[in-house]
Amino acid sequence: MSSRRSNGRVASGRDALENEVPLPPLPDRTTNLQWGEVKPLSGKPYCHSILASSNLYPRYYMWPATSVRLELPFCEVPTILTYMGKSWDMVYCGQNKLQVFRPAGWKKFAVENCLRVGDACIFELMESSDKKVIFEVQILRGDIPSEILKNEMIMGQNREMPIVLN
Repeated sequence: MSSRRSNGRVASGRDALENEVPLPPLPDRTTNLQWGEVKPLSGKPYCHSILASSNLYPRYYMWPATSVRLELPFCEVPTILTYMGKSWDMVYCGQNKLQVFRPAGWKKFAVENCLRVGDACIFELMESSDKKVIFEVQILRGDIPSEILKNEMIMGQNREMPIVLN
């Protein structure tokens, strides 16, 4: 079987799957895992998002939850996401019907942090004005062990049934 190639690259993921051409490996996620960096929230407004395919390749749409959007300006504003001592510049579009981060900035953050479907991002709003918005982000990897997911009563659905990690 042959695949369409351009400059030695597979033309698309679909071509690769149909022609059984292996896709390039993803970066090693473990290089970004530093569990000591997970810390308590400071008490400022926050929201979380469990990443779905629409938040990642190919669309890269991301928007803060309504509870935090009420704290954000209703205009286009430079935004900074900070995570583990690094920062990513992007733009929050508060004037739009769908109040989102511009995909280009969110994509850079997602790719550089090896985000995948099922990972959770906690966005804590550190600063919000018409001039600048700053979120401190914590990433919780979605690699939940299968033995937890097999329980008849799914853990973590409410406060009475937390997920406890030993």
